[in-house]
Amino acid sequence: MQEFRSPEEIRSQMHKQETNPVAPQANLVGSLPPVHMLMMAVVQYPDQKKAVQALESLGLTVIRLASSGAFLGRRNITLLIGLPPERLEEALGAIQEHCHQRVEYVSTPLEGAPMPIPLATPITVGGATVFTLQVDRFEEL
Repeated sequence: MQEFRSPEEIRSQMHKQETNPVAPQANLVGSLPPVHMLMMAVVQYPDQKKAVQALESLGLTVIRLASSGAFLGRRNITLLIGLPPERLEEALGAIQEHCHQRVEYVSTPLEGAPMPIPLATPITVGGATVFTLQVDRFEEL
C-alpha cells in the first residue's frame, strides 16, 4: 500500500531536517527552488520503489499515479516530478540508474503450423519513458 503524505507532513518533515547538519540545503523550508518544469516518467512497477527513493533523496517531491501498459497490459507507475531546470539532469540520471530494461517472453502462434502451437517470443520491456514540460505557473494550495 502506498503511503500518502500531505503537503503539511512534507513541510514538517523538512522542518525537522533543518536541525540535521548533514541535510542538504535544498531540503530546508523556504529554500526550495521554484518549480519551472514538470517531469512525467512512466516506469515499470518493479523499478518504481528504487526510482522514487532516489528522486526523493535528491529533495524532489514525487507523486505516483498507477497506470498500465497498452501492449502487454502490465502494471506500471507514472511519476509526476516538479523541479527547477537546473535539477533536470540529476533527476534523469536517477531514473536512468534505477529503471532497467529486461527481456520477457510472450506466447505467439506459430505461422503455418497445422495445429496452433504457441511460440515464446522475446520482447524487451522496462526502462522509462520520460516527458518534460515547461510550467508557466505553480501554486501549492
